[in-house]
Amino acid sequence: MNQNVKLVIIIVVILTTSFIYNKTRPEKKSIKLKKEMIFSSSDEMKKLNVNNAEIENYLKVGITLSIAKKIFEYKEIVGRVENLKDLSRIAGIGDKTVEKLSKKIEIRDGGNLNELKINSASTKMLKYYGLTKKEIKKIEIYKEKNDVIYSNIEMMKILGEERYRIYEDIITYN
Repeated sequence: MNQNVKLVIIIVVILTTSFIYNKTRPEKKSIKLKKEMIFSSSDEMKKLNVNNAEIENYLKVGITLSIAKKIFEYKEIVGRVENLKDLSRIAGIGDKTVEKLSKKIEIRDGGNLNELKINSASTKMLKYYGLTKKEIKKIEIYKEKNDVIYSNIEMMKILGEERYRIYEDIITYN
């Protein structure tokens, strides 16, 4: 019986030592870290939905803080991004940047278009909504002469019927 007790003690010591060694072994930790990196990177390989993303999310997929802030400002003003090409309306983001961004971001559901308060909208805001420089100039000239734009009929005269139809559901006049 004495020998059996010794044998059990030796087996317990070996198992305990083995367990402790496996828990603290540096190679084991690095393997665990590598697995976490793989799983994280696979999550990051998914494209970011611009319309639901916070600034931190942009940074996680490798978009610079300055670009992230600009996109976020655009979303606050307009409400949502309808098309990746719309991002080129933002100062400092051109077609090449949009092309690079398209590898990291995409447009999915989220947010609604905000009203475009035509009489108080800044030039920047009008540009964000997709109005051309020529259209913005016409709006400014009209408001200089008449103080405000009162109705959709006036707006249709300024933009033309086809262009007006794009904005008719979001333009307000108060």
